[in-house]
Amino acid sequence: MDDPKLMRLFVAVADLGTLSAVARSWGVAPSTITHGLKQLEERLGAQLVLRSTRRLSLTPEGERFLGESRRILGDLDEIMSGFAEDGPLSGDIRITATNDLGRERIAPLIDGFMRLHPGLHVHLFLSDTLVDLVEGGFDFGLRTGPLRDSGLKARLLLRGRKNICASPGYWDRHGRPAHPRELAGHNCLVLAPPGETQAFWSFREDGARFRIRVSGDRLVNDGQVLRDWAVAGAGVVLKSGFDIAADLSAGRLETVLDAYTAESTNLYAVFAPRGHEARRVRTLIDYLAAELAAPA
Repeated sequence: MDDPKLMRLFVAVADLGTLSAVARSWGVAPSTITHGLKQLEERLGAQLVLRSTRRLSLTPEGERFLGESRRILGDLDEIMSGFAEDGPLSGDIRITATNDLGRERIAPLIDGFMRLHPGLHVHLFLSDTLVDLVEGGFDFGLRTGPLRDSGLKARLLLRGRKNICASPGYWDRHGRPAHPRELAGHNCLVLAPPGETQAFWSFREDGARFRIRVSGDRLVNDGQVLRDWAVAGAGVVLKSGFDIAADLSAGRLETVLDAYTAESTNLYAVFAPRGHEARRVRTLIDYLAAELAAPA
């Protein structure tokens, strides 16, 4: 096999998880896949896959090679399909986003995008932890800012801010705070990674920033679960406005303390600088920017 075909074989192994599954998908004997993988590892001088009785797993070298293979094959597919700016799009696009944004806003938009461009394959990876775009082989990630200083490039998609919110039923039972200090008497539900035991929410008053320590009976590392708890009336949450836009419009959530809210939370498409971005990636980012900015 030539190098591009070996790359495609390796990507298929990573996606399907077993050599037999790849063999069935490709319509070849399992020995052909086994030989191709061995040929690739010998070519690179590195072990890419750990074999087990049930499922294959990638070594650190395999993870790095997977990301580069996806990028190279995507660029190759675009080159082979022609340079015409109005030609059909093809190839893979790998995206990462947070859980609630991905489920509530991005996944439905990808449905519409795929109807316009059926030759594409979109991989959407949802996580509330910061994902390494290069190591993961992602074309871009959707992240809220202010962004950390890094070597990544960013394009602003949507301006927004953080909101203190809860269900109307919760506010009716416990009262609506008139000042952030009153949050000490409320059940504040916190988004935090494992190991975090406290949280501080930022506010602004008379031009000065200040922080309030909040606490409650629930802490989670998944933003979608946090939003679901708030809608169910379990407590108060701090959420990005574009994550809860539909809930606010439908009356499922209600904001308070808007005059004190200090944190901006703009949404960006973030990607590694590679000199150019594939047309399929640019087209998707343009589509997301237009759709996210459109009135609901």
